[in-house]
Amino acid sequence: MDYSNGITVFIGNEGFYAEGELRDRAITLPVSGSELQGFLEGNGLVTPMHEETYIADFLDGVPFDHPEIFAHATAEQMNILAQQLKMADPDDLDKVEEWIDSFHTPKNITQLMNLIEQADLIEKVDFEYKDGDTPEENYAFYVLDENPKLKESIEAAGIAIDYKRTGYDRSIIDEVTLTDSGFFVDSGEAPNLNMYSLDELKELIGEEYDRQNDKGFFEEEQVGLSDLMGTLRDAAEHKHDTRDNTHSHDIDAR
Repeated sequence: MDYSNGITVFIGNEGFYAEGELRDRAITLPVSGSELQGFLEGNGLVTPMHEETYIADFLDGVPFDHPEIFAHATAEQMNILAQQLKMADPDDLDKVEEWIDSFHTPKNITQLMNLIEQADLIEKVDFEYKDGDTPEENYAFYVLDENPKLKESIEAAGIAIDYKRTGYDRSIIDEVTLTDSGFFVDSGEAPNLNMYSLDELKELIGEEYDRQNDKGFFEEEQVGLSDLMGTLRDAAEHKHDTRDNTHSHDIDAR
């Protein structure tokens, strides 16, 4: 999972949608605050009477494969997440994805950003070898490899090992959650999905993004909108050509 080149999304407007008009356009995030505002206004996606945006679709699939996380996300929120994803270690994002699948799915984009921000708290161990047919069996092999004396004593006693049962029992004792690729250590500090508010995340992520890119991400700047709009219109037309005539959106929860 690598978003170092950004993420392309289709942004729509709640007000137009409620009035029966499906109006959305594609943009690759992250962009500057002024560039995003210029894109929204230039494409008629925000007006004084229609201010609330939403994420209508993703060009290359929904991040973490959980569309419900983005059901109420706005363009600005998605831009903050795109900053975070662009800076994140792909291995950390893979770990976050497995954590989501193994535990609880974040309820919204703010909780997702909190989880990514605390990825270092997720303690995951990958199985070096996968000799068993189940995670329990693989964990039994892992435990015995880590405890050679225990393995020797069992073999010396001539005891037949039920690897699946042994792995399951030890996972309970060791307080780990098994996955197909390894296991999570449950006894440590777990990520707090409500650690930071959206405003705190915007500041925290924005400051780090500024530092890494050596420019003010939220500063006002001149944007070449004519070139930008041409590129985005081409991407949008290509995307719309691949949709059916109903213009349905997979992640739309309305």
